[in-house]
Amino acid sequence: MGLPTFNRPACLKRALRIITAQTYQHLEIIVSDNASPNGRVKKVVDEYSRFDSRIQYFRQEHDTGVLANAEFVLKTSSGEYFTWFSDDDWRAPEFIENMVAQLENNKGVNMAFCDYYEVYEDGKRALGYPLTHLRVFKPFQSRYRLVRTIAHYWQDSVKGKCNIFYAVFRKNALDIIDIKTITEGYKHLNMDNLIVFSMLQKGPVVISSEAMCTLTCGNQKHYVDDINGVQKFQKSFVSKLIDFCKTQRKDRDLYIKNTANTIEKLFIYFLFIPKTTLALGIIIAKKLRAAVNNFHAKTNIEGSTFVTSQKFTFSETGKLKLSNITLVAVATRDVEETLQALMHSCKEIEFGSVKLLAHYTPYGMGEEVDYIRVQKMKDIDEWSHFIVYELNQHIQTEYILLVHADGFVVNPFEWRDEFLNYDYIGAPWPLPSDDFSYRDINGKIVRVGNSVSLRSKRLLELPTKLQIPWEADHGYFNEDGFVCVKNKHIFEKNGMCFAPIEVAKYFAHESMIPEVQNIKPFAFHKWAGSNRVYPKF
Repeated sequence: MGLPTFNRPACLKRALRIITAQTYQHLEIIVSDNASPNGRVKKVVDEYSRFDSRIQYFRQEHDTGVLANAEFVLKTSSGEYFTWFSDDDWRAPEFIENMVAQLENNKGVNMAFCDYYEVYEDGKRALGYPLTHLRVFKPFQSRYRLVRTIAHYWQDSVKGKCNIFYAVFRKNALDIIDIKTITEGYKHLNMDNLIVFSMLQKGPVVISSEAMCTLTCGNQKHYVDDINGVQKFQKSFVSKLIDFCKTQRKDRDLYIKNTANTIEKLFIYFLFIPKTTLALGIIIAKKLRAAVNNFHAKTNIEGSTFVTSQKFTFSETGKLKLSNITLVAVATRDVEETLQALMHSCKEIEFGSVKLLAHYTPYGMGEEVDYIRVQKMKDIDEWSHFIVYELNQHIQTEYILLVHADGFVVNPFEWRDEFLNYDYIGAPWPLPSDDFSYRDINGKIVRVGNSVSLRSKRLLELPTKLQIPWEADHGYFNEDGFVCVKNKHIFEKNGMCFAPIEVAKYFAHESMIPEVQNIKPFAFHKWAGSNRVYPKF
């Protein structure tokens, strides 16, 4: 891991904490201090290197510039794989492990990256960027070089194409690139874009759908304080327009220069005018929209905020105290959104424990949420099997409240203590339209189920204790059907008590059936009908 740094000891300390916490242990951590005047930079490195021998510290004799410093950490490294790390960014602890696994499983690919979020320095989601970059990265996964080349040239940089620079690379493929040459003597600050383009000339990138990375934007860098002595905001509109066209033309020339294929050169050349026109049109449209908004109303738009567990405030009054319940979620997808659901559920309730079981650590995790790493589950069947047979091993309280990214607590003060009179309570089910759905072994229609539910620990333990076989119910393996329908008679025979619809209608809503009309539920599942008013992260 290459960590070029300059004069930001606080950011460096955070970066080293993130890097040294990676679950992938075989790391060589190279820190290159670009002649920082602040002596605390060296002290921060010494503080970590005393306990982690993987850290190597280098101090440049003078400020070599950000590009040369970035190349230095690459040339100094000796591992099979390499990645750059900016000291103001974040990676999930499982990031390197996941990326290396992707490369090990795709021998013909030279770089692996993942989805990510743009954030401001305060941790808020940045405005104006895609909610996900998977569609942005899709053409770069093509096995056809022409597709990758044209897509990379055509795309606007703001969408994130250049941030593949923070991928994990096969170092032997990266070493072939002469960074000083492609940046014309370190003159072009878009080194990241040029390196990504050069790597895409060699082959595709493999992308993981998990957002295991954040990149900080909008922060002031020491190397872009001034451009030719003239601040950008001092320039006239005409000057900005001229600069824009010059930049577009220089960008085109760099692309043409860095591809050896004549057909690709011609494509790039002829796409220059439509691309520039489109980009200019987008800029003008944004300016006009902003002007209209300012004219109609003075707005105060803030970036969307990740709810972080550091903001938990457990007061002695005003909060429900449910110390015998563990709030838990098992995330096979939408891990960040699931964390938000947990946070939202805790706003007015003090649970005995809060747990997130997932295959990687999402952005915004804090100490108040217990993270338990589990294997990634490939489908709903595997997830259901885990809930039935394995979840109980991670629970110490008398009950659990199981929530999801699309189902969680929304009306905390609608809690009723009578919910705890049952071993299982979920959301009311509709009457079936056929002669086999929602019917127990005796043919009786079951009116309460759902995975968003309150369950006793003894109910969780029973399938393993009795070795109830994992069998499909009419071809499906849904865990709520396993408990509430197919094997309900076994649970009831062993003393388990299921809540009737007369109680469940106050607990949670999923289907908009007559029984739930005009009732405000404690929790919900899925945004249908009256549930549409609830938060969607």
